[in-house]
Amino acid sequence: MDITKNLIRVGRVSAVYPERCTARVVFDDRANLVSYELPTLGRGSLANKDYWLPDVDEQVWCLFLPNGNQQGVILGTTFNRADPPPDPPVQDKDKRYFRFGDGTYIQYDRNSHTMTIDIPRGTVVINGRLIVNDPGG
Repeated sequence: MDITKNLIRVGRVSAVYPERCTARVVFDDRANLVSYELPTLGRGSLANKDYWLPDVDEQVWCLFLPNGNQQGVILGTTFNRADPPPDPPVQDKDKRYFRFGDGTYIQYDRNSHTMTIDIPRGTVVINGRLIVNDPGG
């Protein structure tokens, strides 16, 4: 028996639970088997916290322990034909880009040292002091 066969699976999110930062995933290739609640892999959970949840119907990659589908984690998502990279295309290794569903985006270009924040419908709220230094003039 190959225990590595079911370790990595690709499915679509069927439900999210924001209060626990977990989600359930349905696997079409397994007769629509639905997982237990799975935590999402983050980039910080102690002093620095990164909160992220996939959307319902978003394709995700999951990693399971070899003893079944009760213990696993949602690793993240990947672009594919149904869900292509963001438009406008960000095809530059020196850019970091994040777009929200309402069209808002944040982009940082480390070559030009430029951060762009575009909020087509909304408000920016800053709590605390705002200090703006213009080293160019």
